Amino acid sequence: MSHVSFGISTGPQAIEWPVLRDIWKVADDIELIETGWVNDHFFGFVGPPFKPDANQGSADGWMVLASLLHETKRIRGGVLVTGVHFRHPSVLAHMAATLDWSSGGRLEIGLGAGWSQEECDMFGVPLGAVGERLDRFEESVEAIVRLLSGETVTFQGDYVKLNQAIFTQLGPQIPHPPICIGGMGEKRTLPLAAKYAQHWNYEGTDPKVLEQKLQILRQCCEEIGRSPDEIKISGKVRFSNSEDPNVLTERAEKMIQAGANIVLVSFPRPTTPDMVEPAALALSELL
Repeated sequence: MSHVSFGISTGPQAIEWPVLRDIWKVADDIELIETGWVNDHFFGFVGPPFKPDANQGSADGWMVLASLLHETKRIRGGVLVTGVHFRHPSVLAHMAATLDWSSGGRLEIGLGAGWSQEECDMFGVPLGAVGERLDRFEESVEAIVRLLSGETVTFQGDYVKLNQAIFTQLGPQIPHPPICIGGMGEKRTLPLAAKYAQHWNYEGTDPKVLEQKLQILRQCCEEIGRSPDEIKISGKVRFSNSEDPNVLTERAEKMIQAGANIVLVSFPRPTTPDMVEPAALALSELL
């Protein structure tokens, strides 16, 4: 088996800060767990179909991530994934540069096009039709990558306009922190991942779908002359409060067989710090 890494995916919905902090601190002490991820929404969601739930409060993903990386010493962290419609790409890139700098180069940058119209309507955030979202996403990813690579960027897109923009204070990761692109669209998202990503995240739970989408991603890489091996592939495994952590072993193995080389454990709610070590022990059987 090629190298497989493991991570955790934790909220930050319906959880108290001391609990979330301690979950990451426990993970930080377990060598098997290499990455930790939060998400980026105004509310939690219930479903499917996924609808905003005002009863599930949510903290800001990037502010929580900054706090968690500063509470830990080793684990890498990212937002899985942050919709580029929430923040102007130059602002988001500046945030990322700062966090990479302040965390000593432990940042992973997760990017997506955005998806919840209801959430955007609630808070007055423009989302747009699917084509508009993807046009904005493509421009944003290019601008973010170029800014974080230390380029002087002039950009005249439909959604992103920069004039000789440059960051002179960047983090230590060269050429930039790893870019994780989330989404499964075969016409726009997977080609974009093939061009820019160091990591593609499959958000679903069906290994067969992962295998199908991964084949498309590989074809996109071949079309532009990039080796598919340059892109890490992550898949999530979930379990409920009524299940034994050992179920993770079987689910993770299926994801790995389908092509994932990063397995992310999405913990059930309510999540407590004592769930982390048994999950890691179960997953260690795969190595």
